[in-house]
Amino acid sequence: MGIKKKVAIIGDQEWTLVGRPLAHVRQAASGEVFLLDEKGMKFLEAEVERRERNRGTIDRLTSRDPAFSRDPVVIRWERDSAAFRLPLPAEGTPLRVEERAADPAHVNDRVAFAKLDRVKKTIGETIRWDPEELYAYDRAYTDSPEYQPSGLTVLDATSGGGSIPFEALRLGHTVIANELNPVATAILHATLDFPARFGPDLVQDIRKWGDKLVSDVELEMLDVTPRSPLPEIERQKLERVVHGDLELMRIFGQTEYDQNGTLYCRMVTCPSCGGEAPLLNNLWLSKGEGEQWGVEIVPLDSGKISFEVYTIKNGKGPNGQDPDGATVTRGVGQCIHCHQAIHGDEIKAQARGESRHGVWWSRVYAVNSVRLQPKMDANGRPQRYATGDRAGEIKTEKIKFFRAPTDEDEVALMKAKRRLEGNWARWENADLIPSETIPSGSKTSEPLRYGMQRWCDMFAHRQLLGHLTLIERFRELQSDIRVELDEARGNAVITFLQFVIDKFVDYNSSQTRWIPQRSQVSGTFGRHDFSLKWTYGEMPYAGPSSGLRWALSQVLDAYQGIADLALPVHKARGTNLPLKIINGSAGNMSEVATRSVDLVCFDPPYYDNVQYGELSDFYYVWQKRGLRDVFPGLFSRRHVNKKDEAVANPARDGSAANAKAAYERMMGEIFAECRRVLSDDGVMTLMFTHKKQEAWETLTRSLIESGWVITACMPVESEFANSQHQMNLAAAASTIFITCRKRVDEDAEPAAWQGIGGTGVAARIRTAVRDGLAEFDRLNLSPVDEMIASFGRALQVLSERWPVYDGDEVVSPVQAMTAASAVVAAHQITRITEGRLTVEELDTETGVALTILGAFGTGEFAFDDARNLANALNVAIEGKSGNYIVADRRVGLATQQPGASYAAPLVKSGSKVRLAAPEERATARLEKPQTAWDRLHGLIAAYRQGEDVLVRAYFEKHCLPQAQLLRDLLEVYRAEIGDERLQKEVDWVRFALESFGNAQ
Repeated sequence: MGIKKKVAIIGDQEWTLVGRPLAHVRQAASGEVFLLDEKGMKFLEAEVERRERNRGTIDRLTSRDPAFSRDPVVIRWERDSAAFRLPLPAEGTPLRVEERAADPAHVNDRVAFAKLDRVKKTIGETIRWDPEELYAYDRAYTDSPEYQPSGLTVLDATSGGGSIPFEALRLGHTVIANELNPVATAILHATLDFPARFGPDLVQDIRKWGDKLVSDVELEMLDVTPRSPLPEIERQKLERVVHGDLELMRIFGQTEYDQNGTLYCRMVTCPSCGGEAPLLNNLWLSKGEGEQWGVEIVPLDSGKISFEVYTIKNGKGPNGQDPDGATVTRGVGQCIHCHQAIHGDEIKAQARGESRHGVWWSRVYAVNSVRLQPKMDANGRPQRYATGDRAGEIKTEKIKFFRAPTDEDEVALMKAKRRLEGNWARWENADLIPSETIPSGSKTSEPLRYGMQRWCDMFAHRQLLGHLTLIERFRELQSDIRVELDEARGNAVITFLQFVIDKFVDYNSSQTRWIPQRSQVSGTFGRHDFSLKWTYGEMPYAGPSSGLRWALSQVLDAYQGIADLALPVHKARGTNLPLKIINGSAGNMSEVATRSVDLVCFDPPYYDNVQYGELSDFYYVWQKRGLRDVFPGLFSRRHVNKKDEAVANPARDGSAANAKAAYERMMGEIFAECRRVLSDDGVMTLMFTHKKQEAWETLTRSLIESGWVITACMPVESEFANSQHQMNLAAAASTIFITCRKRVDEDAEPAAWQGIGGTGVAARIRTAVRDGLAEFDRLNLSPVDEMIASFGRALQVLSERWPVYDGDEVVSPVQAMTAASAVVAAHQITRITEGRLTVEELDTETGVALTILGAFGTGEFAFDDARNLANALNVAIEGKSGNYIVADRRVGLATQQPGASYAAPLVKSGSKVRLAAPEERATARLEKPQTAWDRLHGLIAAYRQGEDVLVRAYFEKHCLPQAQLLRDLLEVYRAEIGDERLQKEVDWVRFALESFGNAQ
């Protein structure tokens, strides 16, 4: 299942085949060939033209900014776009086709490169990569191997959604999938059992009963999902298109055709003036390609407010409105009437109903609507279908727009609220309402602070009405489904219909987000938390863009894809699947016999990165109402079991120290249980993606002390490093695969950390890390991932010789990782400087700044990346607001302020950090420099003030003891900054120093 692409060989050049050219490949006696018949010649001509276009874009890019000519992405793009040498092969020539290893890491670099603002500014447009320049291969999982029983048993101790056991099942293994969380366990049945047992045909049953469920609920909700009259400005646009045709205006100019989303904001009462105060953290409605929209808050004399929408040109509204404005920033509001601040504590008090100024509420501030517009011909007449069932009908197109809330919207929302209240007692008696109290926890503290005490409080009135109508009708249909399909097949269909509900609940809560870049609603869990959303979106309950019907389509697509992949298993095994799904703790798998497993392969919980139980309660309270008869044992608790969950949860355990100890204890129990069930010659492979050193230390200590030896570690780059779950979080871009075996000699003599003559474990670790770095070079890892992969090599050596003593103290995993960090830091500095400088020559701040420059350039990057890189280098980042005395193993970080200058080399703004530019550095610091980085910026500042005269004076006063180091540092700085103006200044500084050196 390796990732490979196919290329046609033309002389000594390669042509990557994708799409239709790839489908043109044929099998010949000598192997695969691409025949240059008439069609093949057209494909070749298109490739010649494509490469010519690329070279034109590259020329524009490099001529306008020569620095791009040194960028690795551009260098490779230019090579891949080279013209084919003439003459081209003649028509009728069969081109040999070969497979090549694909390079997803480089593709990720290309995708990131195309998004750079600097690239867009240089050529005036966004680079759109051709398919030939992207992955050029199908994802590995789409390859369906022929089912062949292996005779091996594979266990996933913490299965989650089941990707590991699913692949093991397809590869012919006997599979044991264990999972503590009941929500994830239900998903395991849906991904492992049902597709392999019932096959692709089950999708028809899911569709039939899903259509029935959705249609019934849409009908119930139709009257509270109204269509409003078209705004006058949209009528005017339509009138221009139809040239004032009254009949066409009558048909298309009355009401909107559909809605894509209703947008709400939180509202409070201003404690200063008593006026209505909407809380919006930005005023954008749509900022993607095409027409852009914003919303304006209009204060009224009565202390009330209204909303108006507007289109945006060049970043502003027609009257200068700024869509980047906000009425709430970092939890503090601002009144639109009196402009006084509304403190965060007051907002929370109103949210909880504890303020004398009232209780907050939600209000619609915009609706994303759709109208139909006739397609007109060149003569100004509407186009019509000429044939088929729609012959004679007018052809139409959908026009999306935004509008302000209308009276129809308000009437519908009040009607929904009254209906909810009218049905509450009946639904409560039927136990349909998720009225369980939200438990206090690490992630749930946020909604609790804002007054959401019960799970049902996470939904607006119309949202909750829709969900309860949905769950009631779902419960009513279940007996009919089982009667028609039989118990087992019916339960499978019921499970997938519950997932429709889960999907819709996820995308219709007061914790969703409206994404202006895509003009669509994003789910509740864009991140792994319950952070408050000041504004939220609601999908429609009826109409062509019904959110319910979208949720059904998502589930149908998912099942079809899984069932197609599992088809070989279904055909070979039918209902007799080599599969066991267990709901229980991985620390006590009593249903698994001792030494019965050949491979333990699992992705353990990531320390404190995701609080699985707390988050999954959001779904659990709905699933136990819909699936309690399908999986009676899974949904007997009031909430998900969090007591036995192997995560570091300070809220559960009382403190961060207790949480660390609990995680270490639970992981130790899991590793010990895995050791029990694994055969003596078996292998355990686990995956870890966390970047925090403390997470690695805790996990690996548990692993080593449970009797395991780490035998191999390998980083595998993820293709989803830009997901919201990873952005600014402690999740690395690469996953580290750690392979272990049982430690055989439990009574081995303790090993020495230092040893005699450099023979100790510390020296072995340094050698192993250096060897690993040589292997990692070809993987194009980020500095953080390179550091993490090296941790694995260090821990491999440590575990092989455990226990290891440094004097009378047992060496901890963190001590081994620190030793690895020193080797990696030296390697990274050497690589960035091309051997000119070593880490020993550099002070701490200069070393960190130089490493960041090489890894991230001068632009912004996630603060967590900076912190984790510093942790890996055994350096602490400390906040510094003014000048300060530099300390070893410390690096200063200033908070960005308008017009401020900084003594520290790093500047933080929100969740982002960057290197301070030379012009931002505090004069006092540069006049009394403490680090080589200070002196580097001081030389540039001196050039700007007086060119070579002041440069030489500054150099003579501050830099002579480090003369050669500064010259080398300037050369490295010039190569890495990517700013042509600054590069020219550095060149002048270097020239001044060169002539100064000659004079000396």
